[in-house]
Amino acid sequence: MAHLNVRYLQAGFLIAGLAAWGLQSSSLYSAGHFAKGHNPLHLKQSPFGRTLSLAMRGPVDVYWHRGEPHEHPPGEEHSHGPSHDHSHGHSHGHSHELGHDHSRDDEAGIKAGEDADLDYLASLLEEEEHQHGRDLSTADTTKTFPGLRPFLLDRIEAMRTAYNSRTNRTAESPRHKAYIMGETEKRLAVGYEMDPRNPSAYGAYFLFKSEALARVEGQAGEGLVIRDRRGEARRLAHQTQHYCWDFPAEAPAMITGASAAHDCLQLLSEDPDPDLNFVRFYLSRLDLMLENYEAIRRAMIENSRWQLFPAPRRSEMEKTHSLIKALRQADIQYWNKRLSQKTESQGRGS
Repeated sequence: MAHLNVRYLQAGFLIAGLAAWGLQSSSLYSAGHFAKGHNPLHLKQSPFGRTLSLAMRGPVDVYWHRGEPHEHPPGEEHSHGPSHDHSHGHSHGHSHELGHDHSRDDEAGIKAGEDADLDYLASLLEEEEHQHGRDLSTADTTKTFPGLRPFLLDRIEAMRTAYNSRTNRTAESPRHKAYIMGETEKRLAVGYEMDPRNPSAYGAYFLFKSEALARVEGQAGEGLVIRDRRGEARRLAHQTQHYCWDFPAEAPAMITGASAAHDCLQLLSEDPDPDLNFVRFYLSRLDLMLENYEAIRRAMIENSRWQLFPAPRRSEMEKTHSLIKALRQADIQYWNKRLSQKTESQGRGS
């Protein structure tokens, strides 16, 4: 009998505890305290998570290209083409290549020597072309054993490529394409969530959301799908610049936030009636983040701490800085024109 009383007492305490937990969790849920995303083992945004974000670039690229080799030099995962056709609207070309339409630059009157940042980007293209030519002409046909570690890494890469390669000779079905795109988006999202301050992780995810998933030409509901995808891309860019703003002493965060602010301006330019308060906010945020990045970089160079970043990370940030700095001038010119036109129209209306 005493044993049953203990059981009843235990059951009563358990029921009372569950009821109290339910009442408390209900109030927490209604207050929005359960809105945070799932973060197993607290990997996301941790130092180890940043390392995972860097390590995920290659596997995601291999998966997306079905096992085909497709290398991106550091800093080119997210490229903004600095072409602004102001007579036909405000456009930024996003591509996986660091390419530029020099004919448009010539039409706009930007010649060699007039813009240091554009000259720097053009020199990178020339160096890459010359290097590619030298690699082809001086290819070494002799095989030497590079060592155990490089050999094992090559074998792992070969197995990954073979696993993701497509051997079916028939064309891909729409369902399979949708599956590949969905899985790729999941991988890009995980890489971004591990380190939102990484310019390549953010750039690849933003590019995928704003461009790849919008390619539904000829399908039913094309306009709605494109609008929804662009809305997701804009929320991603806004969230990223807001997050990076909380790390004013970190160079990667500042350059990633500046890139996100520029992307917000780009997407607003496609709106026929954009919120001008947001435009002014993003222009100000873009200027401040670029200034912070330049100040951090100068201080780190003076203290001999800039070299602590690995060479690929430094190259990635330098290229992104030159690109965004050049695009900022186009953003300022375009939005100043639109803001002045808006003011003039309001003045005539009053």
